[in-house]
Amino acid sequence: MSSPKRQRYAAVAWSVVLHGAIFGALAMNVDFKRTPQPAALAIEAVVVDETLLARAEQQRIEEQRAREEAARRAREEEARRQREAEERARQEELRRQEEARRAEQERRAREEAERRAREEAERKAREEAERRAREEAERKAREEAERKAREEAERKAREEAERKAREEAERRAREEAERQRQAQLEAELQRAAEAEAARLAAMRSGELAEYVSMISSHIERNWNRPPSARPGIDCTVQVTQLPSGDVVSARVVRCNGDDAVVRSIEAAVLRASPLPLPRNRALFERTLNIHFQPDD
Repeated sequence: MSSPKRQRYAAVAWSVVLHGAIFGALAMNVDFKRTPQPAALAIEAVVVDETLLARAEQQRIEEQRAREEAARRAREEEARRQREAEERARQEELRRQEEARRAEQERRAREEAERRAREEAERKAREEAERRAREEAERKAREEAERKAREEAERKAREEAERKAREEAERRAREEAERQRQAQLEAELQRAAEAEAARLAAMRSGELAEYVSMISSHIERNWNRPPSARPGIDCTVQVTQLPSGDVVSARVVRCNGDDAVVRSIEAAVLRASPLPLPRNRALFERTLNIHFQPDD
């Protein structure tokens, strides 16, 4: 907008131009044949000039106002359009930002959904794998338990069968051993009975007295009489011998002599080994009690 000083300069210039135009028009319409009337013309010209100037000034002012108003409106319109454009741009930016935000949210939601779906799938796959592994382990454990139970049952059955067989074999062996023992006992009893009968018969026949006398004589021949031995020695010596007659031991169990006599008799029995055997084997005894009476 122009300043007031410039407006005044423009108004004066406009007035000068307008006056010049009026004076030119008046000069062209002058009637040179008529006698000039300078005073009246001057007053009229002044009146006309003032009116025109006022009108022109008013018109100029109105036009100026109109221009200023138009400029103001144009500026306001431009400002409005600028504001609207800025608002549209801002709204567009907000819309783009909102769309970007929604797109980002959708992307994040989609990624989150995909992540959750992936994690859920992995969880289910893991649980399924664990379930299968657990079922496989349980199956193997069940099969192992069944196998062990089967083997244990077979082992027990086998041990039971072996035990029964062993018990049956032991029972049969015991029965056989008992039968053999009974048979052997009966045979031994029979032999003992027969031997006892033969021995009794031999004793009754005097063969036993002859056998004991023969052993006593054999011991006396091997006896070295000690100086302390007095007449009338009567001792009993217990002799253990083998079936071959070899003496195993000799021990005086009763004697009326001293220790020297006892030792001499035991030594005589040992030197007399082997002792004579009876003609009748039924008279042989491993342990004999011999009456040693060398002075008889």
